[in-house]
Amino acid sequence: MRERRRDYELMFIISPLAASDEGVAAVVQRVKQAIESHGGEVRAVNHSSPWGRRKLAYPIREYVTGEPSRRNFTEGFYVLMHFSLSAAKVIEVERTLKLTDTILRYLITVVEQKGSSSAPVTEAEEAVEAVGESDEG
Repeated sequence: MRERRRDYELMFIISPLAASDEGVAAVVQRVKQAIESHGGEVRAVNHSSPWGRRKLAYPIREYVTGEPSRRNFTEGFYVLMHFSLSAAKVIEVERTLKLTDTILRYLITVVEQKGSSSAPVTEAEEAVEAVGESDEG
């Protein structure tokens, strides 16, 4: 039986302690390898504006490697990734995300396609479409 392949969007926040250029690249590469090793395909990675280093909505308490107690983080480095993967393999990618100490939080969502377009629709594109529709009527 053929496995069902779906498009996903992954947002994760990297600890500001590892948010140097090399640190971010290493974490992104680790997540990318985890997806590709399970037969997935990474389509886009975005950590430029409006993502990147940002203030968090609320402090996150996490353990830092080598410290006995938790530390409060008030900012983090946001990364947005689009990929396609078999639905059964998402659990293994989540396991990698949980075991990566520098990732504070993550969220994987299924991207529903509108029409026959193969690229994910961004919020900016939806806003442009909504403005265009309101001008027509």
